[in-house]
Amino acid sequence: MYIEEEYIYNQFMQNFIQNKSSSIVLYGTGLNTQKLLERLPKDSRSRVAGLMDAKRTGEKLWGTRVLSYDEVASIKDCIIVIIARNAVIHVIYDRIKEFCHAHHISVYDVNGNQMEDGAQGVEHPCFSQKESELRELIERHDIISFDIFDTLLARRIQRPRDIFQVMDGRLGERAYCFSRERIEAEDSFPGGYNPDFHEIYEKMQDKLGLTQGEAEELKQLEIAIEKQFLTRRHKMCEIFCWAVKLGKRVCIVSDMYWTREMLEGLLAEFGISGYEDIWVSCEYRKSKQGGLYEIYREETAVKGQEKYLHIGDNLYSDILAAQSAGIDAYQIYSVQEKLERSIYAKCLSHVNSLEENIAASMFAETAFNDPFRMTDGTGKLKITDTEELTKLCIAPVICKYVLWLVQKVTADGCDFIIFPSRDGFLIEKMYQKLAEKFPERELPKEAYVYISRRSAMIAAVESEEDIHEIVGFTFVEDTAELFQKRFGIRISDKLRTSGSNAQEIAGNMMDELLRICKAEGGNYRKYLNQFSLGEKKKAAFMDFLAMGTVQEALERILGKTVEGYYFLRRSGTKEKLQKLHCQSLYSMAGDFQMDENIYRFYYFLEAVITSYEPTFWGINGHGEKVFYTEKRDESTMNILRRIHGEILTQWESFCELLPNIWESTARVELYDCMLGFFSGEYTDIDTKEVEKLVNIDEFMGKKVADLNR
Repeated sequence: MYIEEEYIYNQFMQNFIQNKSSSIVLYGTGLNTQKLLERLPKDSRSRVAGLMDAKRTGEKLWGTRVLSYDEVASIKDCIIVIIARNAVIHVIYDRIKEFCHAHHISVYDVNGNQMEDGAQGVEHPCFSQKESELRELIERHDIISFDIFDTLLARRIQRPRDIFQVMDGRLGERAYCFSRERIEAEDSFPGGYNPDFHEIYEKMQDKLGLTQGEAEELKQLEIAIEKQFLTRRHKMCEIFCWAVKLGKRVCIVSDMYWTREMLEGLLAEFGISGYEDIWVSCEYRKSKQGGLYEIYREETAVKGQEKYLHIGDNLYSDILAAQSAGIDAYQIYSVQEKLERSIYAKCLSHVNSLEENIAASMFAETAFNDPFRMTDGTGKLKITDTEELTKLCIAPVICKYVLWLVQKVTADGCDFIIFPSRDGFLIEKMYQKLAEKFPERELPKEAYVYISRRSAMIAAVESEEDIHEIVGFTFVEDTAELFQKRFGIRISDKLRTSGSNAQEIAGNMMDELLRICKAEGGNYRKYLNQFSLGEKKKAAFMDFLAMGTVQEALERILGKTVEGYYFLRRSGTKEKLQKLHCQSLYSMAGDFQMDENIYRFYYFLEAVITSYEPTFWGINGHGEKVFYTEKRDESTMNILRRIHGEILTQWESFCELLPNIWESTARVELYDCMLGFFSGEYTDIDTKEVEKLVNIDEFMGKKVADLNR
């Protein structure tokens, strides 16, 4: 009997069958729930009214139905017992606590502890482990064994079997559900028997009537995807190599259906070598908890006095099972478990889809690849590297916007996308990479178009009212500066000192201002003609943060409607802006809205995605582009280039891992939560580089905002 299975059964019987009379709903549809239900005596099993799992509502598993929230609420005298690892119980509880409060349902873990609202990120020993401790242990032992998965290699996905859901997405529509059939095939072998990869596929082949070629194709795809989601845990691989160089006998012990030959190839691909041999459960038909360690000891012992040390991540199979076989053990926490126990665990309550699963797992792998990384007791990170900060907090929310943008413009039938300077600079590069990756999709053609609030409004001028609107934008205190920045003219000293306000001065100079706007507008229209925007059936206009002023002016220049797709749309009072065809990833917001982290950091994000050129001024009479004076220095530009490089790298990884980017949702909660980790409450940022990325609004003549951390 497995240690974990025995423990869960005994705790459940003692805490809920013997000591409580309530009807029980089990939250969780994993292997431990299955084993518990299969083992419960008939009279005890009748107490289980159903299961809960939002993703599987309505299914019947192991003779028990997965209930909806309404069905659970209708059960009298009901309690919920969460069957899950301690590390994720609070994450699950956060998902259901409001429902449970509303219906007076008590929630427990399997140990009988009633769940209560409390702070996340309580201190845990996994954040105080020291590399020196492990090295000292290795020095004191003769034979060192390492686990592979989640110890030497990390997965960029929450659970191993989530890989099968990725397969579903890659395979597309089939007559069968791959993930369900794959899991059923693996679980169909008798208890205690550990099948290998090929035996599992033989079961699937027989049941589904697959040809040998079809089965082999599925095998190779699963292997490729598994490898795609794996990455080295660099510090652990370094310690592994160090143990080999010390002259220790180093071995591999793994619970896995991959054969020894397959694991040897995998380890070689990740540069892991020098081990003596591999003991894998499917070769010996025994798991770590079922006798594999005993076989390993018997086959490696020479004098019978050797001191053994096993290093792995799983409490039951790597630590307790090794210790029960007389082997000392040291637990290296997986990147997922460290995330689950850290101050950042709150983001996991927003993981509801495979896309969000992958995004959160990429965060975990970046933050906790090094198990000995210095943090405080809650896992709060100290970041000294701008690229890492980008990977953790900035890149996810930008990647989400581009995913949403691509989905929207394709679903809405747009045939062209305008990426405006400067906010469209990085976004266009990300879009182009996607178009190159999926040529068969024939994404809408795009162009990077030089445009700004000033150039668009000037070119769109048709009346005195338009002039007064341009003058009326606030925040420029110096009247002379206003006319210089917006119209490119110097007003006379007489006008400047006459005491007249800006609107009165504009009225006095109206003919000249209209002439300037007409001339510049003609130049700008000639520039736009190269894009043939008037010929597009449905052109999309990307913008990052805006009320819609530029889009509205562009529509007047073109004499046609365009479709706006913004990251965040700010609310405004002008009726003409409210009538725009415009949608945004984040809902429209006012200047004082703070319900989500984006409203705290959007100006900083806008500074991050901008181009390396100054703000666009307009087109002169020679057809040349004219810009405002650049205020950023070369060191700031270099920081920006590095951040852009990291965002593009993360974007490529994200697109590579996502099984189907065309099916992602518009939910932003997870990404907004990760953006919130940029604040000092969650992260100690020990780099001054990001402080240089400040927005300057040339049209308004002011610095928009500081970091706001």
